[in-house]
Amino acid sequence: MKLGKYFYLVLVACFVLALASCNKTTLQIQRDSEAVLLNKYINKFHKGAIPTSSGLYVIDSIKGKGDSIIAGNYVKVFYRGYLIQDNDTMGIENGTEFDTSGMYEPFGFTVGSSSVIAGWNEAISHMRLGGSAKWIIPSKDAYAGSPQGVIPSYSTLVFYVTLYKVYRSTDTFKTIQKIPKYFLQ
Repeated sequence: MKLGKYFYLVLVACFVLALASCNKTTLQIQRDSEAVLLNKYINKFHKGAIPTSSGLYVIDSIKGKGDSIIAGNYVKVFYRGYLIQDNDTMGIENGTEFDTSGMYEPFGFTVGSSSVIAGWNEAISHMRLGGSAKWIIPSKDAYAGSPQGVIPSYSTLVFYVTLYKVYRSTDTFKTIQKIPKYFLQ
């Protein structure tokens, strides 16, 4: 009789553990929600678009000119960054603008550095000088499960980017140094 009692307790415990493991965490729900929103967004605005092997989408609006952008190049871009939202009246669309370079001063970074998210380093390599594109970057190439200010965990980011300047790593920059007179005395 005691063996049956223990068997029953073990069976109940296994059932409770199995039931508890079926409940998704908030982060799992956000990750699943991201995939649904991304699919809806692509189907509405870019049906047939092919992602890169990492899942990034680069949709050119203006093809630029010149050589490919490579690691070590310093680039300046104008950009606007948005979250994807889905609401009852408008459906899926660009939501909150979470960041912008502004209209007067471009944002600069060295390609391949850790100063930007991985998605930016990959996306910029698909552009040419003077080009404009829409980058759709899944969270795994952005901030993943780490919220950043107004950007929730597992958020796909949409950027509108114009490549303004490219400084090649092979370019030489002449530096003229003028030594103030008071250092010479």
